[in-house]
Amino acid sequence: MDRRIEKFTPSRTSFYLFALLLFISGVFLSSCGASAGANAKKACGIVNNSLATYRTATIEANPAQSAQDKAKALTMLRNALPLAAIASGSNLEYQALKATLSESNRVPEKLLVNALTRECRQILPTAPGQQVPGGYVPPANVKVNPSQ
Repeated sequence: MDRRIEKFTPSRTSFYLFALLLFISGVFLSSCGASAGANAKKACGIVNNSLATYRTATIEANPAQSAQDKAKALTMLRNALPLAAIASGSNLEYQALKATLSESNRVPEKLLVNALTRECRQILPTAPGQQVPGGYVPPANVKVNPSQ
């Protein structure tokens, strides 16, 4: 009886299968970060439409139409919440947007307007050089232009 222990040598197929698995998982995980920004931008698009509808409702002369427009704006805010939640789950920089939108169940929209406007202004920059989430902000004690 020969009791030799044979040395395990992985086959070439298992090596390629493992490499393929690593590649696929890397592609899958890297796609999560890109979708966070897209979902946050979609949420802010809905929020901007909601804020425009709310502003229209506040200047409406007909009280019935004003109430209908305010209800429509609130529904739009609540429709943006799932997109913001998905974005904040992938990237914590969008957590403030999700938290503010989740307050729409308890807080009147007029108290959320300023916060939502500022948060979406960061996500959907309109001015050149405007700070975006994840962008570099130099510390206050560092001069950006050395000639100053």
